[in-house]
Amino acid sequence: MPDDLLPRAELNRRVSSGVFFIGAWGVINLLVGFGGNIVLARMLVPADFGLVAIGATLMIFATTLSDGGLGSGLIRRVESPTRQELKSVLALQLTFTAGLAVAVAVIASFFGSAGAVVAVMMCALPLAAIQTPGKVVLSRALRFRVLTGVDAVGILAYYGWAVGWVLAGAGVWALATAVVFKAAVSSCAMAFASRGTNVLPSFRGVRSLWPVISFGLRFQGVSAAGMVREQGLNGGIAVLSGVGTLGLWTLAKRVIEIPMLITEPLHRVAFPYMAQLRAGGEDPGPVIERGIRVSGTAAGVVLTGLAAAASGLVPAVFGAQWADTAVAVQWVCISLLVAAPLAVVAVGFLYAVGEPSVVLRATIAHTVTLFVVAFPLLPFVGVNAIGAGALAGACVDAVMLGRAIARRSSARPFRLMAVPLLLGVPAAVLGSLATHRLGNDFPAAIAGGTLAAVLYVVALFVCRRETLLETSALVVRSVRAGLDRAPALAT
Repeated sequence: MPDDLLPRAELNRRVSSGVFFIGAWGVINLLVGFGGNIVLARMLVPADFGLVAIGATLMIFATTLSDGGLGSGLIRRVESPTRQELKSVLALQLTFTAGLAVAVAVIASFFGSAGAVVAVMMCALPLAAIQTPGKVVLSRALRFRVLTGVDAVGILAYYGWAVGWVLAGAGVWALATAVVFKAAVSSCAMAFASRGTNVLPSFRGVRSLWPVISFGLRFQGVSAAGMVREQGLNGGIAVLSGVGTLGLWTLAKRVIEIPMLITEPLHRVAFPYMAQLRAGGEDPGPVIERGIRVSGTAAGVVLTGLAAAASGLVPAVFGAQWADTAVAVQWVCISLLVAAPLAVVAVGFLYAVGEPSVVLRATIAHTVTLFVVAFPLLPFVGVNAIGAGALAGACVDAVMLGRAIARRSSARPFRLMAVPLLLGVPAAVLGSLATHRLGNDFPAAIAGGTLAAVLYVVALFVCRRETLLETSALVVRSVRAGLDRAPALAT
């Protein structure tokens, strides 16, 4: 039995607290990021943001290669990580990230000032890797209050540095160095938050990590497949339908980030929570089913409202030139109703039981389906083709993950997945008709979206009252747990 296994009551309290803090931080992060980008956009030119975007893309790619899933491998393992294992993980992470940073910097040196900006940003990789041992320990303990606090310190450091140096006339270098400053400050905050587990790098225990490395490689395969899907989709859209359609799709993804704030807290806590249940020998089936019910209920309210409001909301907020994005948003809302409630808990469960290959296969199948459906339609229906492909891919994803869950647990997911879809789609259609009938402007969007959300809640109350009450109770418990002034070590 691992020495960091939590009693069930404390485990549930930390999960509830985690849902609150991750959700609250998601909203704050969205607002801070939006406001910070507005300030920076008014002082810089688009080319500056373009250079930083190139560097950010390369950093994501480099992080995917260098991370190796080692931290996740230790989080899911039944045995608690030893200090020597944490030292070895840190040594591997620092070696990989430093090596990649140097390699990218050497290549970037041939591209003038643009390459220099990218090279500076790469310095953040080894600085950020210092956080790995602390993240492992805090994640295993489900101390999300501390983890979100570290994230908050890093984001505030980034925008404070960037805005200050832009005002001082540093231009694009303010953004590039802000990435490095954020990594340094976040690592210092993590070192303070997990000061009882701080270690120095050492390769002495690397041999004992081979099982963890094996899991990590499969785990990172999922991230790599997701990255290929995103970049392949962007490239295909640009080639087949032009950069204008790519711009419409980019905006649609930004809009969809709003309802994802609902599912992200459950997604983040699911993996360490399932790992704790597995370590304690408990049947995860009831937890999986409750997670599907709760996430489907919560996400359904927002997704039906957004789908109904999209035809008025998008042009009213972003301008008439973006109106074609609305239908794509509606397609993606339906696809999330299909797949998101299951994926929120299924992915965490499959990682916890050591089956990332199942998630990888589902991701690949989702990607192939998306491309097969969307690409032939792109020249004819534009951005709506991507929405149709997203829905087809979500169906494939849900079937594969649902079957995997049913084979590996006592949960029966398919009967639960149908509820938000059967109740949400009619509510969204009626709300969308109301938005259109009222004039497709901002007031019409508010009215139509509100109508759809209310219809969905009423339908749930009539057909699945216990699920609605269960979700409401979880929200209340999460807020209470988040606001509870518990001792720091029990947070």
